[in-house]
Amino acid sequence: MKDKIIQKSADLYFKYGIKNVTMDQIAHELGISKKTIYQYFSGKEDLVKETANYIFDKIQTQIDQICLMKLNPYQELFRIKDIIKENLKHADTSPQYQLKKYYPEIATALEQKKFDSIMECLEHNLKKGIKQGYYKDDLDKEFIKRMYFVNTINLSNPELFPPESFDKDKTMEMFLNMFLSGISTKKGRKKLKLLVESH
Repeated sequence: MKDKIIQKSADLYFKYGIKNVTMDQIAHELGISKKTIYQYFSGKEDLVKETANYIFDKIQTQIDQICLMKLNPYQELFRIKDIIKENLKHADTSPQYQLKKYYPEIATALEQKKFDSIMECLEHNLKKGIKQGYYKDDLDKEFIKRMYFVNTINLSNPELFPPESFDKDKTMEMFLNMFLSGISTKKGRKKLKLLVESH
């Protein structure tokens, strides 16, 4: 039941926004009493925290599986982008910025988890790309990783990229192409071009 409540909450938060969804609404959608929800969660903030962690862990598990596959570094990052896109495709609003606004402590903890995950994933990706001759061998990896993190976080900022003017999928695609082109060798840019054309 706890998992069902979390999954239904995630669906509703994506569809209507975290602030707009009430405990009554979640209970009604599941056909249970609100009292049942409170058997598992102390309140809405507790449920929001558990739901945010559930979504993060679900995406992280899929990313870990991709990193174990024998993909070239470009395929790896494009697959990861597709996984994030698939998991967040029903989000009509930006969950990240709603968390920042209404639940800043949860947002801060989640952002640290994202940071740690991206640092580890990119360290693996950059080493692979350099070894295979696709990425430049003189990259400042720590700078590159942090630039990637900051930019991917800001791409979902509705104030910087209003959804009525910027398609979120195209925006991410453009950023990833620009980012990868900038760190790639001549050999790498040829490989990247072929991937983009087939993707």
